[in-house]
Amino acid sequence: MISDPITQFTTAELKLIEQMNAQLTHDTALAKLKELLQVAVEIELATIPIYLYTYYSIDRTRFSGAHMRETDIFANKAGGAVMSVAVEEMLHMSLSSNILYSLGQMPQLYLRAPQSYPAPLPFHNPQGPKGPNGGTDVRIPLAKLTYEQLWHFLQIEYPEAPDATPQDSDWDSIGQVYSYIRCLIACAHLTDADFTQGPQPHQIQGFNYSPNNTDTVHPSGKFDPWKAAPNPAIPNPPPGSDPLPSASDAAVYSNAADSHAGPAELITIGSKQDAYFAIDTVCDQGEGYSQPGLPTQEYDDQSKSELSHYYKFLTIQAQFDRFEHYVEQLPANPAPPAPVTPTMTEAGLAADKVVFDYPDNPMTADYPTEFQPISNFCNGVFQYMLVLTETLFLVPPEEQKLFFNEGMHRSMIWVLDKYIQGMRKVSIPSGKFAGKSFACTFENLDLGTREASFATLRDLGTEAIAAANALAAADKTKYGSLASNVTYYVDQTFGVTDGTTKFMPLPDVKDFWNGDTPVSNG
Repeated sequence: MISDPITQFTTAELKLIEQMNAQLTHDTALAKLKELLQVAVEIELATIPIYLYTYYSIDRTRFSGAHMRETDIFANKAGGAVMSVAVEEMLHMSLSSNILYSLGQMPQLYLRAPQSYPAPLPFHNPQGPKGPNGGTDVRIPLAKLTYEQLWHFLQIEYPEAPDATPQDSDWDSIGQVYSYIRCLIACAHLTDADFTQGPQPHQIQGFNYSPNNTDTVHPSGKFDPWKAAPNPAIPNPPPGSDPLPSASDAAVYSNAADSHAGPAELITIGSKQDAYFAIDTVCDQGEGYSQPGLPTQEYDDQSKSELSHYYKFLTIQAQFDRFEHYVEQLPANPAPPAPVTPTMTEAGLAADKVVFDYPDNPMTADYPTEFQPISNFCNGVFQYMLVLTETLFLVPPEEQKLFFNEGMHRSMIWVLDKYIQGMRKVSIPSGKFAGKSFACTFENLDLGTREASFATLRDLGTEAIAAANALAAADKTKYGSLASNVTYYVDQTFGVTDGTTKFMPLPDVKDFWNGDTPVSNG
């Protein structure tokens, strides 16, 4: 397994480091670094709802195996790519959080996602390169999978120019923010001792991260789901055998295990070198692997086994019909791909029902009143996941893995994911989004203090069940399945016993917080 070397400092970075050495003190350099790391955490956090919203607009279940149409293959490819990036954005948020915690400051996540959409990324230059419709506004919407939405993804992951100036505000690319952070770390005022103020055992541990899950994998084409995995002892199948590959042969894993600098993807921080490793992983995965004097690559590492976020999205966009005559302003490096076939159209994806008709930038208040409690619980789970992430830093190290699996993993994979999949099958009957699919709005719904957040979430769950049951009572044909889905996954959240089934609840964080003040973790 190849580990990428630390990116060498550019001329612009070396100049800034020299200025920092002359103009800053230990205290001002440390304060600035903490400030920018919190900004970095919020930048990474801001991308997650945007990517998840588009991911859940994609229906990867219409046809499978030997029955897949070209649109199904494309939908699975696009879905796998989008989720693979969302997973790595969660990694980037964790890495930035670990660096910040190592400096002695708790990262802030709860209620720190964008307030509404379309949203600027924190401290981003409001103007950027020209997009497909000629606009230069850099505000990212919540929207379904379209050619235009993929452009907005490219705006997020846009590679920095060679020897670009590090930026701490009004930045043009995420890489320039991290470049400024690298310079602060490198300045003479900070030492390894500054990165030992938050103990490594309390940071988010590497065993909590996996680069792939079932949602990042996609088939390369049609496959036989019943066919056994290939037998290494029989490299060449006999004549007349099934021409389709097995599911395992057709599986494409969007993320690669060696996609990192340093010893692993998710690392804890105890030195300046550790911080460099973490930042290199973030930048290379997002914009592409690069070294001074060399063009940025479309891959995120030397092994060339995984595309960068930028190039993943560009490759998906290249399969749309509009890409052949694209007018959006793309960087020279990495060079854009040739159009990818078979060509997709937004109309064709809609006709084959592989993209749900999600509304643009919805808010819960835009939905009919009777739907709002169901939306509120979805947003509540999203916010509680952020509280759980903050609480990881307070959990005794020997309990962190269990807490992560019971809390983060279950809330995302077994509650939020399935809850959203049930919502999107319902059509909004009236109001601003009449006829559109019912989508999670990923709002900063206030759960009160962190200590009380689980109790508030429980109340939201009770209200969601009551609202879903009322809808089903009025029209069981339309809303019976929604009511069953809401009830089941609210029960999953709180471990409700129905006489026959006992679910394992999400952990209540109240013992780790006094209001919004962390209880000492020792």
